Amino acid sequence: MKKTLSVFLSFVMLFACLCVGGISAGAAEKKSNIQYLFDRENETLYIRGKGAVPAYYLGWDECKNDDYNDKFSERDEDKSYGYMQYGPGEGDSQFVYSPEMNDEILLRSIYPSFYIDTTRYVKKIVFEEGITSIGYGAFSYAFPKLEKVVLSSTITSIGGDVFCCDGGDTNNITVPATVKNLDSCAFSGVVKGNVVILGKSTKFVNIGQYGLLMDPAVRIYCLPGSTIEKQCKQNNASKDPYIEKVDYKVIKTPAQVSGVKAATTGSTVKLTWKKAKYANRYKVQRYVVSQKKWKTYATVTGTSYTFKNMAGSTNYRFRVIGVNRICDANFSGKASKECKAKTKFGKVLGVKVSAKNGKLSVKWNAVREAKSYQVYYATKKDGSYKKLGTASGTSFKKKVTKGKTYYVKVRAVKKNSKGKTVYGAYSDVKSVYVDW
Repeated sequence: MKKTLSVFLSFVMLFACLCVGGISAGAAEKKSNIQYLFDRENETLYIRGKGAVPAYYLGWDECKNDDYNDKFSERDEDKSYGYMQYGPGEGDSQFVYSPEMNDEILLRSIYPSFYIDTTRYVKKIVFEEGITSIGYGAFSYAFPKLEKVVLSSTITSIGGDVFCCDGGDTNNITVPATVKNLDSCAFSGVVKGNVVILGKSTKFVNIGQYGLLMDPAVRIYCLPGSTIEKQCKQNNASKDPYIEKVDYKVIKTPAQVSGVKAATTGSTVKLTWKKAKYANRYKVQRYVVSQKKWKTYATVTGTSYTFKNMAGSTNYRFRVIGVNRICDANFSGKASKECKAKTKFGKVLGVKVSAKNGKLSVKWNAVREAKSYQVYYATKKDGSYKKLGTASGTSFKKKVTKGKTYYVKVRAVKKNSKGKTVYGAYSDVKSVYVDW
């Protein structure tokens, strides 16, 4: 009895672990090394395991799909499943189905459990590393809300009609370079946008007598000189009236960015550059001396970017790279020539003020090349500021009149090569009330 109870409790705990937080797991009805995990909160299905996803893993064929649809058609045509409910006015009448024949109950009596519990809610499918291929119709017709598919870099082949669906609206799919064989009908009936194929040697297979069967809404993006480009070109050159042309574009690498300039103002550096052909965004990079490498600080769609709160009196190196982004894939051009800039004598940053026992305390971050710091105050934020004192370090204390609010700002001071006094920009104003 104890052993039986222990086994039962173990099962309950396992079930709770799988379901907590909207996560559910399962395997298809057919035996395989592949499992799926559904994150209900994010409407995402994760496909994991080692090896091939079998044909019709979480899907069914066209004939079965027609059978399912016929069940609803039969109900809609057979008025014995309900009654006419008449309203008070003309046009207010409606047909009411019997409770046992409403959509949800009928659906549950027709469709497989994985559709009822999982796939009809999925908006995104993520294939994890380890999946090597996707079988024919593996996810066909079972994902009416599918919007996005993420393919792993371990996939080498994709079968036909893998995501075919009546109501899906998947906008873009990126096929990794590891895919060697791509069925010509792989994305039929689901993609309403772009298919980006990253492999130079990826090829369409199972091409029938009617050529490449692509939906009119699909546009293929492929690399120049790739096998896919050659196949699309050959398909479109056919004189056979039964072979429809496919919409394809060769991916263009952006030109090298030119005209990069830097303008410094206080602790900011503003970069500007000219538009680069085929670039729809730009990576802005700065050389990090401590790491001895270039680091991307921003990706922008315009032709300018401003670095803020830079260290003063410091030499910087910048460059810009043009990017042609298509779907989730980035195609980068050659980096621009380096642009160098030196920031001006720095603005004081990190100012903190406090008060205790009638004494005002001010702290700040050190400014490069600063020999001293001047502390200014006012009793109104927009009032007239007076110098409270000078400090050689990064802190300052002084007794002040109690019962007032003090507004404080700090600036750095140095001597240039000619012995002339140079002042940095004032810090942002900080305030504190000095209590009695």
